[in-house]
Amino acid sequence: MHIGKINMSDIKKFAKSSGVYFFGNILMKIITFFMLPLYTKYINPSDYGTYDLYIAYVTFLCSVLFLDIWSAIMRYMFADNKNKEKPLNSGIIIFIISSLLYTILVFIIGNIMNAPYLILIYLYGILMNVQNLFGYIARGYQKNTLYAFSGIIGTLITVICNIVLIVLLHFDYSSLYISSCIGFFINSLIIFFGAKLYQKFNKKYFDKDLFIDIFKYSLPLCLNSVAYWFLTSYNKVVISNKLSSYDNGLYAIAGKFSVMLTLVTSCFQMAWQELSFSKANMQKEELGDFYTKAIDLYFKFLFIGMMLLLPVIYIIFPYMTDSSYSAACNLVPTYLLATIFSILSTFLGSIFGTIKETKKIFTTTVWGSIINVLAINILVRYIGVNAASISLFLGFFVTVIMRIRLLKKFMPLHVNLKKIVIYFILIAISMLAFYSNNLIINILNLLLMMVISLYIMKEEVMLIINKFIPKK
Repeated sequence: MHIGKINMSDIKKFAKSSGVYFFGNILMKIITFFMLPLYTKYINPSDYGTYDLYIAYVTFLCSVLFLDIWSAIMRYMFADNKNKEKPLNSGIIIFIISSLLYTILVFIIGNIMNAPYLILIYLYGILMNVQNLFGYIARGYQKNTLYAFSGIIGTLITVICNIVLIVLLHFDYSSLYISSCIGFFINSLIIFFGAKLYQKFNKKYFDKDLFIDIFKYSLPLCLNSVAYWFLTSYNKVVISNKLSSYDNGLYAIAGKFSVMLTLVTSCFQMAWQELSFSKANMQKEELGDFYTKAIDLYFKFLFIGMMLLLPVIYIIFPYMTDSSYSAACNLVPTYLLATIFSILSTFLGSIFGTIKETKKIFTTTVWGSIINVLAINILVRYIGVNAASISLFLGFFVTVIMRIRLLKKFMPLHVNLKKIVIYFILIAISMLAFYSNNLIINILNLLLMMVISLYIMKEEVMLIINKFIPKK
């Protein structure tokens, strides 16, 4: 059976991978999300803003130094199923060099900035990168269940440590670093032994030519990661410096609610990345049909997600956060809109990775970053914290438009603009209901959007029904 040019075997593979990632990565994020009442009760907005700011700095340094090497390793592991150890060992050399540079720079820069908890900040970055590396290697070996299991255990350990440190031992925000580091370490340990990685690291697998190829493939990804930082985390620096750490704390908590949108889409994104890599050898026409259908479904799914989430978030917000963070509620709608285009940007970027045109990812991200940087520095003085989300939306919107136009040069893509306009109108209605600050209006809006969503997704719903209910 075929749906567009996405056949049923692809759908089954995609659904299976998505399911595994849901119970791992997504369940992990759900658990973290429900820690919000604890964080907001015991950690004030200024401290949370400071913590979030230094995480942004660490992310920037890692983006520069680590070349997104884990993505390159997985890409080359999928390209050669018989010699997966070769890209692994070639890529690990780059990772080790990056780690040494990271160690030197983080202490030099940290001491200049007089960063609080510098040792913890350093450990957070290095262990986060080890977890990323091992996780992508596990996925390269298609050990998705192990990847998911390690994620769940790592998250549970992080949550338990946070409860003990914050509630029982009365630690300050340093507990967030400590708990994360322990969680990263346990996660990595499970994968290291579960995937028997100690058997995979051997100099006999090192291939100089492949090392150079991986480095060339990764370099644009590194530059893209740096540009991506300016498209996302840079806003936290501007808020902290031009407004306050308190404002950055509000912005960070508003961002936590966007996790509700990325909860499901991130598992789809991971499954999609694997399916996409497996389609690398398709002809242009086939690729065009395949990605046209995929993009259409992705647009539909994301916009419906936001339509439904806005009234839900309005209803649950007072129960999920302490009253000291109540001002963060009005920041959520624009942050969600920016998140939609962030997810779309990543989705489209994975297509460029499949066709090995990673330079195009960098070019489009740079333009998006420029728009974001200019917009936030202009708008922040007029509209305050909300400037961050609006600038983020504008940056990602430009990135998405550019990526679609560039992809059309490599394959015949067709984007249904009429549908997208309708989605925007529906989201505008949901946003108006949200800003009405009326509980009844938001409950009615939720019911309305549920009915509309079922109508929009009627083909997909009928497909599922026909699949599981035999015809007479």
